Amino acid sequence: MKAKKLLVLLTLSIIPLTSCNTKINSSSINTSTTASNSSEDSSYTKTNYEIVKEFMDSFEIENKDAIIENIYLPKKFDLEGVITWRSSEPKVITSEGHVTRSLEKDINVTLTAIAQLGSTKETRRYEVTVKKIDADVQNKLNEAVSQFIFLENDYIDRDIVVLPRVADLHGVYIEWKTSDASIIDLDGNVYRKDQEQEVTLEATFKLNEEQVKKEFKIKVGKISDDSIAYINEDDPRILNKVEVSSLVEIVTAINNVKPGDAIILKDGTYRDVVFDIKTSGTEEHPIFIMAKNAGKVKLSGESRLDILADHVIIANFSFVDGYPSRDTGVVNLYGNYIRFTNNIIKNYEYAGNDYKWLSLTGRFHEIDRNIFDGKTTGGSLLTIWRNDMSSQNHHIHHNQFLNYQDAGGANGYETIRVGTSTYSQSDSNVLIENNLFENISGEIEIISIKAGRTIVRNNTFRACKGLVTARHGKNDLITGNVFFCEQISDTGGIRMYDGGHTVLNNYIQDVNTSSNTRAGIVVHSGVNEVGSTTVMNLQWTPFNVLIKNNTIYNSRNSILIGGKYNVACKDVTFENNLVVSLNYGAIRFDKNPINPVWIDNQFYAPTFLESNSVFKDVETPSWYSSNIINLQKNEDGLSLYEECGASNLTLQTKENTGTNY
Repeated sequence: MKAKKLLVLLTLSIIPLTSCNTKINSSSINTSTTASNSSEDSSYTKTNYEIVKEFMDSFEIENKDAIIENIYLPKKFDLEGVITWRSSEPKVITSEGHVTRSLEKDINVTLTAIAQLGSTKETRRYEVTVKKIDADVQNKLNEAVSQFIFLENDYIDRDIVVLPRVADLHGVYIEWKTSDASIIDLDGNVYRKDQEQEVTLEATFKLNEEQVKKEFKIKVGKISDDSIAYINEDDPRILNKVEVSSLVEIVTAINNVKPGDAIILKDGTYRDVVFDIKTSGTEEHPIFIMAKNAGKVKLSGESRLDILADHVIIANFSFVDGYPSRDTGVVNLYGNYIRFTNNIIKNYEYAGNDYKWLSLTGRFHEIDRNIFDGKTTGGSLLTIWRNDMSSQNHHIHHNQFLNYQDAGGANGYETIRVGTSTYSQSDSNVLIENNLFENISGEIEIISIKAGRTIVRNNTFRACKGLVTARHGKNDLITGNVFFCEQISDTGGIRMYDGGHTVLNNYIQDVNTSSNTRAGIVVHSGVNEVGSTTVMNLQWTPFNVLIKNNTIYNSRNSILIGGKYNVACKDVTFENNLVVSLNYGAIRFDKNPINPVWIDNQFYAPTFLESNSVFKDVETPSWYSSNIINLQKNEDGLSLYEECGASNLTLQTKENTGTNY
């Protein structure tokens, strides 16, 4: 990775922009703000020693005398600070915070943290106790229930929520009842109105023959009608407009920015500008960084945005003819409540280097109505970083992801990656919906989910060589998506590891693969026994998964169960799914699932078993038929069947997603 960054003195000799064809040839000018939101003297800069000591003094390990779950061991602080961890018992607590409990005894562990910022180092030691796993089923169940959190503050302001099918501990199953399905139904649909509502959800936690019930009184937020689809300078939240057309004016505006300010760039090409925003707006009056005319302000060279503040809106820019100066990407959102909207990033990279294009840290970001086109290098295009086990609650919607070049089997070319293995056994609550993915071939994981309770809803995939993959984490919801695979080799739809996922009402057409890891729907085998844990980045075994109301049409490897790992999936329910395979078998078994449940499915294919099935001792069910039904495509190109499978789908197109220019 190159580290090109020159320090440039801003002088009055910098030439202002006069037309959209003018380029300013500065070298990576950093438009850092020194503004402060506090009443303290903003000219005071803390020493590295003070920053390190302040962080280390504030950090504590929660429940250190009775640890029963994975723990948060931070790796970074400030922007440049790094923490290295060592464990006296790495088989009990790893340096990543992954906990493996003993069946026999409590175990004391010393965790050593070495914090470094520049040349300053400080070492702290933390004595903790990892509790043994109680052998009693009722005690295990009670422990899982006590650690379970349904919704933050028992509040929901979205129109969808995940009703988890499993708890995080001990392989505990969960069943739900609702006091009012017109407010929240059992598919997780939330019906909001123009006033707040309350509903009671009852969860029944089950382990073996034991069970515990718990009620959750949920407040449902009212419908919000104040969203603004496309941002312009007439936004009523703007209090002060500052038009700029040169680097000097940009620097001055950012250094003096305050809530409600809109820094508006006039038409032109701005080269090597680093927007470093550290002053926060407010919910009522965000800070705006925007182009005066959408699409007519081009950011090129090593231009990028680093937003280290809350309530900031970035709108209407085109990133062209450039490349990021570091691997975190073109746009880095470090604060909270940041919106990135109506922008284009196209071919913005330097060949041979790994780059993210958009990196999200913090919480409650909105990424909407953008176009991301022509990525060829490694580094996931949109990366959602999870630096602890808290939920991110980001909303990614109405974007276009186009033309991600095939990496030839290399890893690290995901279009969207949610989290990493480190914190995968906790929940993200990220919502990815109403996006268009077209000609995406980076790697096998188009969307790589490494977190729990992630929702992938109502997206359209066209000519994409990969799958939506629940790779780590529990209770993900994948619903309402449409996959047009176009008989491209090694395409697919949805695949999953780990427990509690719901795959609901998806349409998958023209899959063409004989792989043991790709299919219309893949339920893998895994490496751990259900209810136990394993190394965080390994393949956790699927269990208590619901696959319902899906249609798979004219595909090879329509449904694949099993794979190359030793432990079979368990308690997978297939309900009301339609498979119509014109030339291949209906289902492929590579490992015999444990206790599969089949309810009201209809499979039509020349044979029940796919010819590549490794496990062939499968009884042909009564709901399979070799008399293939004739389905007519509707105006959207979907072959639907009223009696079974997917319905009420909405396609995402280039007309209803992306920018307005």
